[in-house]
Amino acid sequence: MASMALVPGVVARAAAGFGLEAERLRPLGGASGSAWSDGRVVLRVGERVAGEVLAAAAAAGHVRVPRVLGQLELDGVGGALLERVPGRPAGELALVSPVGGAAAGRACGALHDALAGVPCPPGLRDAPGADCGERRLLHLDMHPFNVLVDEDGEPTGVIDWANAAGGDPELDRARTWSLLTLDPAARALEENRGWLALIEHWVQAARLHEIGPAARNWACGFMLEDLAARHPPEALAPIREAMRLG
Repeated sequence: MASMALVPGVVARAAAGFGLEAERLRPLGGASGSAWSDGRVVLRVGERVAGEVLAAAAAAGHVRVPRVLGQLELDGVGGALLERVPGRPAGELALVSPVGGAAAGRACGALHDALAGVPCPPGLRDAPGADCGERRLLHLDMHPFNVLVDEDGEPTGVIDWANAAGGDPELDRARTWSLLTLDPAARALEENRGWLALIEHWVQAARLHEIGPAARNWACGFMLEDLAARHPPEALAPIREAMRLG
């Protein structure tokens, strides 16, 4: 159980606003530190929470997303209370089961087609640094730890819509391609058979090998900016090389 001292002040205030006990909250992982849970519900806190709620509402009915139970604003920082959906990250299933990894890969890959036709809601930002003539809903962080699945690999919820934006659906697929193949955290798992099965079947189901060079370069640039403060330059060299090759 996290101690009160470990819970950031804005998270504690948001918890109080929803009637939660801050001392019962545990961080749910991720680089942003924006997701917390007391085991019953999930608390999201951050500057993009309003956009997350917009995006998840638009996606509902096309993919499974957590239900929003409440929303508030605290000094320019948003808070949202979400249901805690069942399941575990597809990446966790893959690491212990090659068969489960393959099944999850196929199911997660199909999510891209399910989202491709969803109009982006008004008020949601454009995909940064991209030509956004087409405004479809993009998740822009669709990776094996942001899709929860059951024991058969079927998705139970797509979570963490903090990067959501409007743009060409190929950008969303390119972003996932970069996350699956170039992110240092993903590359560190490449000797695990289940992980490799997950990636192979995700790439096939989502046709990630068909992504054009412009979208790939955009995804590499997005990733370099996103990871610059978290990794030394040498760890990001494969991303720069992929960008150079186009």
